[in-house]
Amino acid sequence: MEFYYVKKFERDLDDLWEELKERVEGEGFLIVGERVPVSIVEREDGIIADYHVLFICDRDVIAELVKINPNIGALIPCTAFGYVREDGVYLGIGLPSVAWKVAGDEIVELMRPMEERLKEIINSL
Repeated sequence: MEFYYVKKFERDLDDLWEELKERVEGEGFLIVGERVPVSIVEREDGIIADYHVLFICDRDVIAELVKINPNIGALIPCTAFGYVREDGVYLGIGLPSVAWKVAGDEIVELMRPMEERLKEIINSL
């Protein structure tokens, strides 16, 4: 089972990244942090460059999760990522339904709608 959802694009990463952030905020999510490290790693399957990371929260979902377990902050936030390889530009998200299984089924089910909304955003770019 994959712990992420990723899609390949034929666009400039910087433009795509800015559009992703606008769409995420436009859908009511909070961006609580961003890292845009310029890292270049040579791998057998292609060079990875300009790795970006975006930290995302949904205030309403977090409010519900805290009612179930006040220690949920250990798993927050959700993460979107982007990078450039020789064969294209990629955007993705970490899947809370997989990564958050350690917190229990009730929490996973609360995260599913958020996960689907984030996938829709990526697919719409």
